[in-house]
Amino acid sequence: MESTTPLNSDLIEDGESRENLVTDDRTIYDELIAPLESRMIRSIWRIVRNVDLAEDCLQEALVVIWKKRFLVRRHPNPPALILKICLDTAYGSLRRLDRIRHQTDLSQMDNIPASPGQNPVRKLEEKEIEEQVQRAIHRLPRKRALAVMMRLIQEESFEAIAKALSCSEATARIHISKGCAQLRRWLAPILEGSRQEAGDE
Repeated sequence: MESTTPLNSDLIEDGESRENLVTDDRTIYDELIAPLESRMIRSIWRIVRNVDLAEDCLQEALVVIWKKRFLVRRHPNPPALILKICLDTAYGSLRRLDRIRHQTDLSQMDNIPASPGQNPVRKLEEKEIEEQVQRAIHRLPRKRALAVMMRLIQEESFEAIAKALSCSEATARIHISKGCAQLRRWLAPILEGSRQEAGDE
């Protein structure tokens, strides 16, 4: 006896699956990604401090998030994981830029005229301090650096940081505490010199 199943049943099921997938994708974007986009770009900007690079990093982070969208949705704290991916992307871009700077002379790119009323020497000093802080953070172990950035820059809770790093809250606190202690030791001479110069003015 012949089966009564329609010949196009597979096509119907595939069509339904595709429709469900599209619906899921829209839900994931609308509920998880869209509400965070402004925080994502701010988080990236605070690290890279360059408009074009920040936009590139955001696009790169969105690609990573989209590829892992179903894992992100199942994560205990999807927003924290999304922001962590943004931080990872920003750090990766800075590392690539550092490698390029070691291979190429980019000093002319920094010869941008200062706007009226700004002290060009002071501005240069602040830029150098900022770069040294960023380099110091890059020297931290990866999880420690991420924990410090999420706490100090994004002002995330210890619970959110722990979930993003897949560790306990106590471990997240240790990462932050040790990371800040290391940064204080490494940056002490720089910050002390900056305070003395400010006092001399």
